[in-house]
Amino acid sequence: MLRNATAAVVAVRSPGRPRSEKARKAVIRSTLSLLNRTGFHELSIEAVAAHAGVGKATVYRWWSNKAELVIDAFVSAVEKELRFPSAGPVLESLHVQMRRWAVIFRSPLGQIVATVIGAGQSEPEILEAFRSHWVEPRRVEARRLLRQAMSDGEIRADIDPDTALDLLYGPLYIRLLLKHAPLDEDFVDMVFAIVSPVLSIKSGLQSSTP
Repeated sequence: MLRNATAAVVAVRSPGRPRSEKARKAVIRSTLSLLNRTGFHELSIEAVAAHAGVGKATVYRWWSNKAELVIDAFVSAVEKELRFPSAGPVLESLHVQMRRWAVIFRSPLGQIVATVIGAGQSEPEILEAFRSHWVEPRRVEARRLLRQAMSDGEIRADIDPDTALDLLYGPLYIRLLLKHAPLDEDFVDMVFAIVSPVLSIKSGLQSSTP
């Protein structure tokens, strides 16, 4: 999947000139290709620049460090697959997206996430890049959906969106990192079955009072 993902380069931070955008996409493709061969720790900006046929200054024009580059390459490869479904109940949209995350996490792309998180434990700038380039953009959209569901009466209004997201997606990261048990569809469905009643306005804690 990682090899195929090199062709899945998507949106840009700023429009830029066509030539610059062509170079940026070449850098993203080269990053994914080299990650497939060397892994995160052995990857270097110099190698990416050489593989893409650009200078190091071109790479640093868009990314401050290797972690930012790798995370943006990962996002470019999976962004389309991880978009929330555009229709249907919010909880079901979250369930569908959780399943998609599990598929990504089981692939070689998932190892990029695991490696970046691991490296971030001793290098705070890597963890910050992971949060700002991967975690937070996805949570912004998820929070918006949850708040809309609260307004629509689909889920309880007293739920903290970030806590709800931690409950739903946290277990996926645990299995990605610890690898003590399969991160499969059955596991995702079980997590959702446990958490969703707590969020639902129909069967949550509010409705359990005698």
